[in-house]
Amino acid sequence: MRFGKYSVCLMLLAMFISLGAFAKDKNEGKFSLSSPAQVGSTQLQPGNYTATWDGSGPDVQVKILQGKNVVTTTSAKLVQKDSPAPYSAVTLSSASGTQTVNELTFGNRKESLVFASTESAKN
Repeated sequence: MRFGKYSVCLMLLAMFISLGAFAKDKNEGKFSLSSPAQVGSTQLQPGNYTATWDGSGPDVQVKILQGKNVVTTTSAKLVQKDSPAPYSAVTLSSASGTQTVNELTFGNRKESLVFASTESAKN
């Protein structure tokens, strides 16, 4: 009787661990801004955000959320790296006096999102 209880508990534990592995493949990453920055056509204020995207690339639609609210939707390139990034990073440029988000890299993930800048879109 005791062996049966332990077997059931072990089986449930194995099932929950495997479900956690599937949840890791979510197409999302968190990032923070310490100063205002442009993403697409939207000016984001300092704060914590989540980027979610549809598809596996290279061209993806990205939703930027603050909490549960969608702040903006834009397009980006999903770039695959050789190894997972050790930490999250936001790469900015300040062309024409406005800070613009160029790339989002997410800790422990091999993907990063590269946004088309307004300047390169004009060329």
